[in-house]
Amino acid sequence: MSENKSSVLNMTTGNPVSLILKFTLPLLVGNIFQQLYNMVDTIIVGNFVGTTALAAVGSTGTIMFMLFSLSVGLTSGFTVLTSQRFGADDYEGTRRSFSNGVILSMIISILLTIGSLLVLNPVLQMMNTPSDMYSDAYNYISVICLGTIASVFYNLFSSYLRAIGNSKIPLYVLVFSSILNVILDLLFIIVFKMGTAGAAWATDIAQGISAILCLIYIYKNVPILVPTKEMWKLDMDYSKRQLSIGLPMCVQFAITASGTMIMQTTY
Repeated sequence: MSENKSSVLNMTTGNPVSLILKFTLPLLVGNIFQQLYNMVDTIIVGNFVGTTALAAVGSTGTIMFMLFSLSVGLTSGFTVLTSQRFGADDYEGTRRSFSNGVILSMIISILLTIGSLLVLNPVLQMMNTPSDMYSDAYNYISVICLGTIASVFYNLFSSYLRAIGNSKIPLYVLVFSSILNVILDLLFIIVFKMGTAGAAWATDIAQGISAILCLIYIYKNVPILVPTKEMWKLDMDYSKRQLSIGLPMCVQFAITASGTMIMQTTY
């Protein structure tokens, strides 16, 4: 398979300041757009559903932040091995780390989804969610939990692209996804009258489409990442390496998110 490097950024040659800015500026803008998901849901729900629903979505923001943090920490850790293999010009290893990360992410997404749904009621009670908004809060965040796989795989594929120096495509996809989220929010809430659950479905669908777009881009433009059929199996050595980085990063992100949950529970 020929290696097309036109879609990657060589970080080892050229002006260091220019290279760093080219790579990090899209990350900065992307982080801003990433925060828009819950914000847009809150604004639209507040205007078209009611103040109780607005408070319900706002009260679950810390749980959504926790799920997002787990997704980002995990997938960022998984793709460290990919960037190491790519930097060493080990393209077979680059592809193996891609396929292995996808398989691990699928397994962990399922576990996160089941686990989050099982503890959702106790967590909402622990956070002293008022009874008048409990139903709206549960409807919203339970759908967000169901969409964990969409969040994980958008962040995974975006991280794979960044691992080979391409931080622009994930930004473009995220901007598109944010706009789509607004459109779907308005459609599900105003037209279909789906309430807080509609806002959550809009977020899940927008992130799912983002993941698919990133995957399509990878298969069409980044053959360096595309595994062969033989590589689609779990490799224990790669799994140990990826988990040894991904799980600590996941815990690190989760600690930050848990702090905000504790603050909300206390006050």
